[in-house]
Order: sequence, then C-alpha cells, then structure tokens
Amino acid sequence: MVLTDLEGSLYATSRHGAGTLRWVAPELLDLPVLEDEANLPHVLPTPQSNVYSFGRIMLQVCLTGKVPYHYYPREARVRDAISKGIIPMQPDPPVVTARQWTFMQRCWMPVGVGEPRPRADKIVEFVKQELVEIEKAALRRRA
Repeated sequence: MVLTDLEGSLYATSRHGAGTLRWVAPELLDLPVLEDEANLPHVLPTPQSNVYSFGRIMLQVCLTGKVPYHYYPREARVRDAISKGIIPMQPDPPVVTARQWTFMQRCWMPVGVGEPRPRADKIVEFVKQELVEIEKAALRRRA
C-alpha cells in the first residue's frame, strides 16, 4: 500500500482516495498488502469508522481546539500512533471531563475488541446531555 501526505493532515492510499489522517479509523488504514495492484479493494468508511472520527472531532472542535495528536508535527508519527492503537493524550481537567474522555475512548475502541463503539443514537443522547450540562453551567454563572 502506498500512503502519502497531501496538504498537511490529509492522506491518500493506493487502496482508496483522500481522507484526513488525524481523524481516520485504524481499520481504514490497516489494509492487506496485495500483489495484484490492478485489482485493489475499494475501502469505504462504515458507521463504526464514522463514530471513531466523531470522537476525534469531539476532542478537537468541542473540547480542546487542537487537532488530534497536535504534539506530533509529522504525519508519519500520527500514522504510526493510529496503527499501534495509541490514542491522543488526555487533556488536563477541566478542559475535558472524565465523562467526556470515557465517551471519546469508547468511540476509539478497536473494531471487534472489547466494548463496541457507540451507535448513532447513543452519540445523540450523549451530545444532548452535554448541552444540558452546558446550559446548567451558564445559568449558574448568571446567578
């Protein structure tokens, strides 16, 4: 498989098109090496791989403002971490609560190992609960 960097945190492989390396699920990178390069499998994201990416987006957009693995300046190091199952470092509280960190870790579970990644309905439920907590905190600050 050929893996190349495109514009910073994008990647392209000989197996499928471009994507975003720092948010990609490991199962989309862990492709078998085939000798017949003319008939490569086309790998598409699944609901499970989307949940994995959601966990990374949650870490960045909602909580830290930093891309996953921001402490690794080289994409090769990021790719290595993902392929070895190394998750991003946990930010210090109060940036990320224990509940949020636990949920993100569930999103990053390897496929077929341990507890499955949450389904879409569980993500919606979690986000709704987080919004309620944010609203409560805002009301406390105003009081």
